[in-house]
Order: sequence, then C-alpha cells, then structure tokens
Amino acid sequence: MIKFLFVWILLCLFSFSQQDLNLTLYNFSWWNPIRIWIQHLGFYQRPLNTVIFLVLSLLLIIIYLNYIRKKHSTPEWNVLIFLTLSGVLAYPLFSYDVFNYLFNAKMVIIYHVNPHIKTAIEFAFDPLLRFMHNVQTPAPYAYGWTGISLLPGLVWFSHNFTLTFWTMKLFVALFWLGQLWILKKLVNRLFPHEPWRWSLFAFCPLVLIETLIVGHNDVVMMFSALLSYWFFLNSNKFKSIILLIFSASIKYVTILLLPFYYLQVLSLKAKRIDLPTLFSVILLGVMLTRPGQLHSWYLIWAFSFAVLAKSKWVISIFTALTIGALLRYAPYLYFGHWDPPVYLLRNLIWLGSIFFTPFIKRKMVK
Repeated sequence: MIKFLFVWILLCLFSFSQQDLNLTLYNFSWWNPIRIWIQHLGFYQRPLNTVIFLVLSLLLIIIYLNYIRKKHSTPEWNVLIFLTLSGVLAYPLFSYDVFNYLFNAKMVIIYHVNPHIKTAIEFAFDPLLRFMHNVQTPAPYAYGWTGISLLPGLVWFSHNFTLTFWTMKLFVALFWLGQLWILKKLVNRLFPHEPWRWSLFAFCPLVLIETLIVGHNDVVMMFSALLSYWFFLNSNKFKSIILLIFSASIKYVTILLLPFYYLQVLSLKAKRIDLPTLFSVILLGVMLTRPGQLHSWYLIWAFSFAVLAKSKWVISIFTALTIGALLRYAPYLYFGHWDPPVYLLRNLIWLGSIFFTPFIKRKMVK
C-alpha cells in the first residue's frame, strides 16, 4: 500500500499540469516555481506529459490489481483518510464541474437567484468566470444536489475561494467514505467470504481520481442508491423508496432502478434475478445512450453495483472498463482538446480494455 500511496501523491502533483492559466489556487512562494514548471509541462510538452500520465496510471492500476489479488479484507481507514485529504488539495485535472458546483451554490447564497433558471454568464463580472466552462447553460443537476451543495456553499461567506473549493471537494469525499461504509455492510452480508469486493471499489484508480481529485458528485447519488438497496434487503421498503428518490434527485438516473425492486417482490421468478448485475447493466446502458457525452466518471454508477454482482465475469468486465475509462484520457492530454480525433481514440481505448477481462478474472477474483 505504500507504493500505491506514493504513486497517488505523484498523480496529485501531476493534476496541476492541467491547472487553468487564469486560476491561482495556491499562491505560496515555494510552490509557484513548482506549479509553473508543472503547468509548462502540461500545456507545452504534451507528448511527455501524456507519457507521464500513462506511466503513473498504469503503475497505480498494477499495484491496485496486485493488492486486490491478495484478498485484503481490513478496511484501512487511515489510508482512506490520507487519500481523501491529498485528493482534496489536488487540482480537478479532467473537468471543470466542481467549479460549476461552487458557482451554482454561490448564485443561491450570494446572488439569491435560482441556478436552474439563471445562467453563470449573466454574472460575467464574477472572477470565477475567467476559468469556468459551460457558463451559458442552467444547472444540469436535479434540485436535490443544488439543495445539499448549499452546505459547503456556505463557506462563500468567508470570501475565500480556495477554502470554498476545499470544502466542496471534501463534502463530495465524505459521501465517498459513506459509500465505502455501506458497501462494507453489503459485502459482509452478501459475500462474507469475499471481502476483496470492498477493496475492489475502495481503491479503484478511476473512482479515486474522478471523486477525490476531480470532485465529481456521482458518489453522492450512489451512496444513497446503495443505502436504499441495503434497506430493501432488510425489508424496509419505505426507507428504500425515500433514499432511491433522493438518489435520483442528484442526477435522475437511479430512478430507473425503482421498478425492479418491486418486480422482485411481486414475482417469484424475478427473485432469481441478481439485482446488482441487472442494476449495473442498466446504468451502463443509460451511459451508452448518450454517445456524445460518454464521460468516464459515469462508469461509477454501474461499478458501484457491479462489485456486488454474483458473476465473477460481470465484476471482471466492469473492472476492465474502469481501467479503460481512466486510460482514455491520454488522447485529451496529448492533443489538448476534445475535438476529432480525440473522441474516436478515447472510445477505441475504452472498448479495447474489455480484452483484459479474462486476465483480471484469472488473476484477481479466483
């Protein structure tokens, strides 16, 4: 695990290679020369920067797979806290979404407007718009996320951007820790002799980078969805419905799972269906219906349930897909944009990762 943490720290430092040139996140005399050198690497030495990313990512993946193969079962919470704090300090290298979370909360708390109606571009005087993306559209998330994001958004009253940035990322990370907690309970109940399933999700490089470094809110939705599933298994239908509805109030998609809860209750034949496998396939299917927005972090939806699937093939396929979903950022780093041929190359890399499935199944989940 020491090797894993060392590579993780290097990836956190690497994240600043993509820091927007219009943003000053940390202004320390000792840090500025380092940050300038890393940014120069990211923006003006893209081939070398891409190689560094691939080397670090592959090292993290190899260490991860070897760790899982040893079937570790003890939840190393001290390691998780270290991953969380270092990830919170890192720069969201692949997405600007966390800045939109911050600004949408600011629109409510500071400007007293509804971000689902108003757009960020209407506040062009705000310095955040110097480095934000997607400023011309209203908030794309459901009202549940807007509501709970106001909690970290209250830090805007400090008028300290960096502190508010940390708080938002830490807020998301707490739901990731909550997801690990409920996954531990589910694994202990459903697969008491296969504790590696917990580690499979907990130390997944894609999940760690997209959640702790980039700060995507998908784990907020999936924490509630998994908690809903826990109450469903415990025959507490009311709590399971409420939690699944709350999950859908973050990004809508998990509401598709609700009918299958009750199909299984009503049908004896349906009770033989492995719901985690079904849920993971449904959530992957939703992702694939939007080929123009085939974002890697969406795979967190399906992978959250895939680690609970009965079939080792299902687990192996989705683990392979997480590996491809991370490596498919390489074309973006190389070209510096999302235009052709980046889209094609990214999806070829992701599709090609499926061929690692037999290797993963043989080496990791015997």
